[in-house]
Amino acid sequence: MILTTFDHGAGETPENIVVLADGTICATLLLAGTVWLSDGEPERVVPGETGALVVGLASDAESRLYAAVRSATDSVAGIWRREAPRRWVRFAAAEARAGLNGITFAEDGTLFAADSVNGEILCCPPGDRALRLWLADERLAPTSPDDPVSSTGVNGLKIWDGALWATNTAQGTVLRIGIDQGRPGEVRPVYTGIPADDFAFDRSGTLYLAVHPRDTVVRISPDGTMTTLATEADGLDGPTAIAVLDDGLLVTSLGMLGSRHRPTIVRLSLDVAGPALPRPSMPG
Repeated sequence: MILTTFDHGAGETPENIVVLADGTICATLLLAGTVWLSDGEPERVVPGETGALVVGLASDAESRLYAAVRSATDSVAGIWRREAPRRWVRFAAAEARAGLNGITFAEDGTLFAADSVNGEILCCPPGDRALRLWLADERLAPTSPDDPVSSTGVNGLKIWDGALWATNTAQGTVLRIGIDQGRPGEVRPVYTGIPADDFAFDRSGTLYLAVHPRDTVVRISPDGTMTTLATEADGLDGPTAIAVLDDGLLVTSLGMLGSRHRPTIVRLSLDVAGPALPRPSMPG
């Protein structure tokens, strides 16, 4: 079912999604530069900034939101944190060259951010206030600058089973990256042939992928069984990210690509094991 529909003409293209502990649904509206909250009005992340793209979204144990902001302005690019309603501050700086995308936290509070343009994963350890290079690898890189799919390398990021998992949209891979005392370990392609955007795990280790070039949501069970859960017929139009609920999934559609220009959040009712996203306590 369609949970809510946005205004494509106003740049309200939902790119990423988080559900807070109190049930509030939050989504970045990429081109509008705002974050939509189900219990209020969309909030502009960077005051007075109209050219910034608000991309990845994450939350911590205190239900504070963190948004990845792409900008050509050094004082704007980085991760912004919601301190209060309609009050966002920059939490971690990034270089203007960074093509920020998906973000996630490790359980120790380390923030990881995908740089889809440069094929890098950046990190910000607890107590730091700047994103720094964590891993550059050809398996994170885009394949060509010619279109939105081939120009998007590492995209979604999630922590699962002690490792950092990542999608590479251009290369159509799902990667498992080991973490060895905070440093990157082995980079291993686990699945291929899936040009996914962002994704989510449930508590059983089942993986749910938003595959925007194919207008599908795909489930991969821990034993590797792959199932298409939803298609264009279910309302998907360039799905970009997934949040796991106790009784199903929320999927953002038309973050950037889509054929019908109908940006929505779609709710899929199905048996899931519940959300598995770490919510680390963060320093003030």
